[in-house]
Amino acid sequence: MSTNATPDQALRAQLRQALRHGPFPAALHLAIEASGLTLDQIQVRLAEQGARVSVPTLSYWRRGRSRPERPGSLRAVRCLEQMLDLPADSLVALLGPARPRGRWIGHVTGSTDLGKLFESGRAVEMLTEVGVPPRGALTRISTQVTVTIDEHRRTSSIHLRELVVANVDRLSRCGVIHITQEDPANPPTLAGVRFCRAGRVRMDDAEGVTAAELILDRVLDAGERALVEYEWQFSPGVRMLNYEYRFQQPIREFVLQTRFEPGVIPAQCHRYARQDVSGAEEDLTELWIGSSNTALVAESDVPSGIVGMRWQWT
Repeated sequence: MSTNATPDQALRAQLRQALRHGPFPAALHLAIEASGLTLDQIQVRLAEQGARVSVPTLSYWRRGRSRPERPGSLRAVRCLEQMLDLPADSLVALLGPARPRGRWIGHVTGSTDLGKLFESGRAVEMLTEVGVPPRGALTRISTQVTVTIDEHRRTSSIHLRELVVANVDRLSRCGVIHITQEDPANPPTLAGVRFCRAGRVRMDDAEGVTAAELILDRVLDAGERALVEYEWQFSPGVRMLNYEYRFQQPIREFVLQTRFEPGVIPAQCHRYARQDVSGAEEDLTELWIGSSNTALVAESDVPSGIVGMRWQWT
C-alpha cells in the first residue's frame, strides 16, 4: 500500500509544523490555503464578527510585510483562529511580545540611510519587496566575503557568510542584495544557501539589481544570533574590476578575500573606502597577493559606508 501523502495531507502537516515553530506569516498563509477561503471571503466573515480588517492588511499579515499588534488587530487574529479551525491562541502565540516602538528601533547609532549606499532607489525598493526587516531590527556582527576570479579574468562566484543578531523578538528573516553594474542583463543566481532557506527573490535586469529574502532556520528573539551562508553565482562569469560591500550599520568584523586562478594574477590590487555612493575612493591601501593567489582585507569595527577591493591587470 502506498504511503505517499496527498497534497492536502502534506499541507496540513506543514501547517502543524508552522503552528508549532512559526513564523506567524507562514502559519497564517498555510491556514488560509488549507481553508480554501479567499481574502475577500475572510474579510466579510471578520466584519460579520465585528472585526474590521482590510484585504490589503490581511495580505500584508500573510506575506510578513506587517503584523497585527493593536488590540483590534489581535481580536481579529483570534477570530481568524476560530474561522480557520485552529487551536485557540495558536496564531497569537506566534506573534510574541509587541515590537518595541519609538525612535530607537528605526535608528542605530552610526547607521546611514540605504539611499546613500545605492545609485538607484530601485535597490531600496526591491529590498522592501522581499520583506527586509525594519531598520534596526537586525545587526550584522560579522561578514566574510570570498570573490572567485576564474581563468578568463571573470568573476564566477561571490560567497558570503554572515553572523547576525536580532534586536527585536520574533525575527525570522533578513534581506540580501547584489548589484551587477558591469553586465546588468546577466544577474547572478542565488545558490549555496546554508543555515537558512531562500524566500522571495526579485531581479531587475535594467538596473542590474538582485534582492533576496533569507528565511532563518529558527525564529529569533532579541539578543539571539544566527549564521547565514549564501553565494551569488555567475554563468557565464562577469568581468569585474572591483567588489565592494555596503554597510548600513557599523559592523564588528569584515573580511573580504579575492581568489585568483593561477595565470590571472593582477598587476595591482588595493583596498578602498567610500563614505557613500557619491563619494570618491579614499584610504587606499595596496594589497599583496600571496602564494595562495589571494588578496585579503580584514578589518574590525568598520563604520557604516562602503569598503571595497579593486584590481587591475595592466
